[in-house]
Amino acid sequence: MKILQINSHYNQGGAAKIVTCIHRQLLKEGVDSRVAYGRGEVQKEQGVTMYGNTLGVLLSALLSRVSGYSGYFNRHATKKLIKEIEAFKPDVIHMHALHGYHLHIPMLFEYINKHQIPWVWTFHDCYAFTGNCGYYFDCDRWKDGCGDCPYIHNYPSSLFFDSTAKQWSRKKELFTASAKGVVVAPSRWLTEETKKSFFGKYPCLTIHNGIDTEGTFYPRNREDAREKYGFSSRDKVVLGIAVGYKDPRKGAKYILQTAKDLGDEAKVVLIGWNSENDSMLEGLTNVVTIPNTKDADMLAEYYSLADVFVIPSLAENYATTTIEALACGTPVVGFDAGGIPEQLEAGMGIAVPSGDQDAFTEAVQKVLRGETELLTREERSERTREENSLAKMTEQYRRLYEDISMHGAV
Repeated sequence: MKILQINSHYNQGGAAKIVTCIHRQLLKEGVDSRVAYGRGEVQKEQGVTMYGNTLGVLLSALLSRVSGYSGYFNRHATKKLIKEIEAFKPDVIHMHALHGYHLHIPMLFEYINKHQIPWVWTFHDCYAFTGNCGYYFDCDRWKDGCGDCPYIHNYPSSLFFDSTAKQWSRKKELFTASAKGVVVAPSRWLTEETKKSFFGKYPCLTIHNGIDTEGTFYPRNREDAREKYGFSSRDKVVLGIAVGYKDPRKGAKYILQTAKDLGDEAKVVLIGWNSENDSMLEGLTNVVTIPNTKDADMLAEYYSLADVFVIPSLAENYATTTIEALACGTPVVGFDAGGIPEQLEAGMGIAVPSGDQDAFTEAVQKVLRGETELLTREERSERTREENSLAKMTEQYRRLYEDISMHGAV
């Protein structure tokens, strides 16, 4: 069986890490697995090919922002990708994030539809069934056509024109022309939303994201980790991880206000921080910032030493960082947005009303003070291993590949 995954990045960011995990696990199991990606760092790894380049992405981004059309440029990269497909002849194409200025999406789907190649598409956000938005927040225009978009300047942004109605119609035409498609969402929330869209004609399944719960994300020795990174056993530590602190969707302001509210009660560690955001820290003395890192063991040690992990996103699917924290035994506090609540149910953490600063800070304080009835560290880690292991996720995808390649359906 030949499987080709397509994504914007490889091993950079949440969705890309899922792609990487699936690919490596499939190779271990003897499956002929390939990954084609369009942007980011060049990765020298078995079966991995980059079809785009920085110049093409930048030009595509410029044209997209000027015209209001996202995913209608970068023909050169898409032609290169199609050549990869023709040479490899995959039994199933597994798509992930197609937006991000690395593809001419209509060209790709015209090819897939013409050749009736079976596909699986994992939705890491809502872009595929909206006129443009990655997340639609409180807007429901995506259900019947978009247009007059209230979030036209959100990623992928348009500077001048609202082309969302035309893009929605074109997406519906392209994406519903196949008889051999299956949509997967990592959260039950996004699965149900997808069923309400034009993708409802296809099987829509939930497969939770998996991580390496055996070799990387497991509870490390808390005292050793604290000593290594300069924290005492008495310190209360709140941890947040993101790469887009300026993005309002990520909710950095809620973490920073919580840091202000906590004062000397706790130290707030923010990983993925860029120094250009330092102005946001004015007046805060209890915040420790750390640049973005690819060191997974370091991340696991920080998850393990923290008393609580916070995810204040105002829109989210099924956050990989949340799984990583839970796998390391650390409770999580987040908003009840998207798929976050289902990650935190049954004693795994606390979800509070979206955007409620007081409730968010209070939940963090309750965890720090031991005023909750959450699962123990060991119980939380064990449950995550059972639900979110790489082996479980890859096995579910593998069965799906087999079903759709042999029968064209599930």
